[in-house]
Amino acid sequence: MKKTIYSLLVIFSLTLCVFFITESYAKYLTSTEGNAKMNVARWKIIVNNEDIKNNSSLTTQITPTFLGNDNIAENVIAPTSEGYFDLIIDATEADVSFKYNIDIEVDENSSVQDLKISKFVIDEEEIIPTDNTYSIERQVLHKDNTQIIKIRVYIYWDDSESASMDNTMDTQATIDNNALLNVNLNFTQLV
Repeated sequence: MKKTIYSLLVIFSLTLCVFFITESYAKYLTSTEGNAKMNVARWKIIVNNEDIKNNSSLTTQITPTFLGNDNIAENVIAPTSEGYFDLIIDATEADVSFKYNIDIEVDENSSVQDLKISKFVIDEEEIIPTDNTYSIERQVLHKDNTQIIKIRVYIYWDDSESASMDNTMDTQATIDNNALLNVNLNFTQLV
């Protein structure tokens, strides 16, 4: 009888040992799944009140302002006229650093080929173009991107001795009435 009780105790003890051993190892054999949700950086840049994300060109025209003088009416262009147009860039909701490039040239179909850029003023910083290069490039770091960028481009109709158009061509330009500039803006994310 002692042997039977002893045998039952041994079997019971072994069963308990096996149970506790498998329980402790089973903790490390479980698995689980999950998803990591991340916010994607916004590329929200507004130029003259239009979001560039879905537009390859501005649907509204860039209309220059000509102040006029004693000899020339306001908001028209004539030889020696001076004026400006504004490019307002709001990228305060962009989540990345970027650079922008503005390149301006006289359109090949413009009746006024003597349009010139006298200067750019970017947030009150004056930049004078050199060698008839009407292009500027700036970087905007995300950490510094806290305000709207205001760019004013000053233009004039060159009527100096070095101008390419003569008086006859100037007169024809008033008949054709299409002084055109191409304004190209490019935005590129910095990495």
